[in-house]
Amino acid sequence: MSANQLNYSVSNAGAFSDFASVTEGMLKGKIFLKDGLQLTSMEVSLNHLPPKGEVPFYHKHQQNEELYIFLQGQGRIQVDGNEVDVHEGTSIRIAPDGVRALRNTSATQGLHFIVIQAKENSLTQWVETDGIILDQPVEWITRSSCLK
Repeated sequence: MSANQLNYSVSNAGAFSDFASVTEGMLKGKIFLKDGLQLTSMEVSLNHLPPKGEVPFYHKHQQNEELYIFLQGQGRIQVDGNEVDVHEGTSIRIAPDGVRALRNTSATQGLHFIVIQAKENSLTQWVETDGIILDQPVEWITRSSCLK
């Protein structure tokens, strides 16, 4: 479900544990947010690998680096022949030419993670150089008038 407004877009993909039956693209358990949120500077996917599941191929990118942010579970990611254990709280950035694959090493728990792709070396501004703090008090509207 998504809702788009002038200055923002909202999407609710549901619980990661429910992604096992979702198929977008080549893999089960992956939801891309680019179209639903009308993203223009990155691709984001929400991912679930079932117990003992794996990405069954190596891949790399032409221009995009990837940031993997692990939220739950445990696994191993392989980059250029090196293996790294991953679990809740692990983040790993992979350059476009990094040849990668991923697997869930748990026999009982899903591996839940977010992948953000953006063009390598394209970040020219970030929160400290791009953010503008406005001189106005924060006010909250009542719950009944919020977007649902």
